[in-house]
Amino acid sequence: MLIDRNDSTLLLIDIQEKLIKKIFDFKSIIIHSKKIVDVFSFLKLPIVYSEQYPNGLGKTINPIDDMLRKIKALKIEKTTFSCISDINDNEIRKIFPKNQIIICGIETHICILQTSIDLYNKGYEVFVIDEAVGSRNERHKNLAFDRLIKNGISLINFEMLVFELIRDSKDESFKELSKYIT
Repeated sequence: MLIDRNDSTLLLIDIQEKLIKKIFDFKSIIIHSKKIVDVFSFLKLPIVYSEQYPNGLGKTINPIDDMLRKIKALKIEKTTFSCISDINDNEIRKIFPKNQIIICGIETHICILQTSIDLYNKGYEVFVIDEAVGSRNERHKNLAFDRLIKNGISLINFEMLVFELIRDSKDESFKELSKYIT
């Protein structure tokens, strides 16, 4: 399946102050997550983000937090590792009314994995962006990828996301969004 711009929501998971610098290749995750937020903002697509126990782990890192506040993205505060495990089905559909969920954030083998599988089991099509997810240990990320694939989750990269969202070089967004491709 391809990503459908009219049926997609971005979910950023736990890109928080006290976690991010412990993550393998965290600078790439930050760079790509900012680009993804820019792309979704430019296309006026919905964005949801989570924070794992923000009193202890801090808020979402700046400047991502500033970007999300500016566009009034919906925030989920949680203590569970899955973003949706303690939310009832009706509320989940209100938070995620679109059928495709695009995921980035940390940690791949914990919160990304559990959230992705839970969303998939609720009937969503789930896409995890390779360059925009991470774990403290690269091997843990790779183990998570194996499990995600076996559970029906699509692994994509940033370019796949952008080109599937716009689909055609004649799209009015192509020129603006192509600047994010390096």
